[in-house]
Amino acid sequence: MKKYNCIFPGLYNYILTKDVGMIPYILAKYYNCTITTYNNDNYTYIDTILKNNNLKINYLNNTKNEKKDVMEYIKKNAKNIDIIQFYHLRYNVLPWYVLIYKLYNPHGKIYLKLDANNDYIDFLVKKKGILPMIRRFLVKILFKFINVISIETRRNYNTLKTSNIISPKKLLYLPNGIMKNNTNINNKEKIILYVGYIEKKNKSIDMLLQVITTINLEEWRLVLIGRVMDDMKEFINNLFENKPELKDKIILKGYISDKNLLSQEYAKSSIYCCTSKKESFGISTLEAAYHGNYIISTNVGGSPDIINKTSYGKIINHDTNDLKETLEYTINNWNKLKRNPSEIQKIVYDNFNWNDLCDKLVKKF
Repeated sequence: MKKYNCIFPGLYNYILTKDVGMIPYILAKYYNCTITTYNNDNYTYIDTILKNNNLKINYLNNTKNEKKDVMEYIKKNAKNIDIIQFYHLRYNVLPWYVLIYKLYNPHGKIYLKLDANNDYIDFLVKKKGILPMIRRFLVKILFKFINVISIETRRNYNTLKTSNIISPKKLLYLPNGIMKNNTNINNKEKIILYVGYIEKKNKSIDMLLQVITTINLEEWRLVLIGRVMDDMKEFINNLFENKPELKDKIILKGYISDKNLLSQEYAKSSIYCCTSKKESFGISTLEAAYHGNYIISTNVGGSPDIINKTSYGKIINHDTNDLKETLEYTINNWNKLKRNPSEIQKIVYDNFNWNDLCDKLVKKF
């Protein structure tokens, strides 16, 4: 059995249920898979959710110099790695990792998962000037040594495909995926849900809360699941201090690590709202769609691809008025808009399940 190794120094336990853990877990049907990282956390999911005899975690020697540590690891282990996977186009380290691997295992294959948002891809492909031209030239050379390069959204796949940076034969549209579960999704409540960091900077939860305070929610509630970041703590405290009656309408449940409990929260909700400024994909949005939620999202990550498949949701501008109008319309017309959640779930599973997605990846190798 060939050996597959995903290099991801910044791994934490919760990330194992995302692409970093799920791809090696599914590929363990075909390969002996390893995720190589620092000992950053107690990786309990590897012995529970992702338990598989062909999947393990290896630890890098930690000298506080990631580049050095990864290069040393590749030097020592390259000959025993048939396929090596990296994440992100990191200009300062990726060329070195690719070079070392190819020097020590010329016949080995390299897979790069770009995990990049729209702005990053546009900057790479469309930015004008001498320095961007030089960057594209160097990236084009680097990509010649990489066997498979995947991107998460149709929009960015088409942007890369029509550029001259990468051979179309190497490029793969590979969205993030979901796994089937048995959570009952047929007892939905009038809940608007958000799952992720409760922050202003990238997620614009301040915009969502501002809108919620100005509309008639009637029987609806907003449920926020995730860690409250520093840039939102004062905002939330002031909101509840000035309008204490909203404590019954805006519920903060904190971070939920138990995946079964989180699945139940997705299953109870009816609308999922994403107000992010940028996302490479947005796994929470996909998980919400899989649980039969109507998606209201800014034009980020995989949201357009998900809604394109389900026809159950709306893409909005990153704008307070557009968000308010959309939420009000959706709430006021819910009986007309709502659909059978099991029907939505089947569509999402058919297009975004990890088993089929990883089969496409294996064919590229």
